[in-house]
Amino acid sequence: MPDFFKKQSSANENWFDNLDKIQDGARRNYFLTLPREEQFRKFFSEVFIINRPKGKVGGDGYWLRSNGNNLYVALFTCMGEGHLASMMIRIYINALREVVEGYSINSPGSILQFLHREVLLRFKDRNNVLLNTNANVGIVKINLKFGQMEFAGANIDLIQIDNIESKIRIIEGEKRKIGESTVQTKSYPSNLIEKTRDSSFYFCSNGLFNLVGGSDLRKLTTGDFSSLLKEKKKFTLSEQKIKVSRFLDKWTRLRDQNEDIMIIGFRL
Repeated sequence: MPDFFKKQSSANENWFDNLDKIQDGARRNYFLTLPREEQFRKFFSEVFIINRPKGKVGGDGYWLRSNGNNLYVALFTCMGEGHLASMMIRIYINALREVVEGYSINSPGSILQFLHREVLLRFKDRNNVLLNTNANVGIVKINLKFGQMEFAGANIDLIQIDNIESKIRIIEGEKRKIGESTVQTKSYPSNLIEKTRDSSFYFCSNGLFNLVGGSDLRKLTTGDFSSLLKEKKKFTLSEQKIKVSRFLDKWTRLRDQNEDIMIIGFRL
């Protein structure tokens, strides 16, 4: 082989090796940024987390914070892909921490409103067209002493399965993302959740409902998934995690996963 081609081949190999190292490093940082499932077990009787990025780095994130008697859990889907979406996850986590701890804002709806304003202010002069700063966010506040729960969502809903009466309730969030420049800083209403002790709750990233599959090659719907959760309500959440994962594998079959998927289920 001529020296020129040998040099080119060596350069390409080094480039691919470096790219793999960068992607592996981004993947490690991504998972280290997120709380471990064990941390959730300190506050919930049962919990599971399913996090399935479609690539090495996901655009879905979550946040857990205890503040006195109040516990905050948020799930969010940052727009975009790869390390840029992963970077936005860290920005959103820091912003949520600042809102709750620095500004002492404790209503889920007010947190989302403040978060929207902060993201708009922080990126008002951004020039990087590749960086999408928008996110879908759902957040619950739980009073651990009294078992009271509030929820607010920005393009994310909360699924409640009543384990006694076998009822499904979808607590809908507002149909607008955080950080959209065309959206004014409007209110995100907080919803009071009833009968928390006899229910299971589920956050789902938007990628779950863009998952194409099934026998008729269509998107998974909220109704499909809620019915599955209702059907599996008698199982522990650890068992549900296995069954939900198997359902997702069966739904997609041999097709590639087309979006990041994140699901958090919990019982008080």
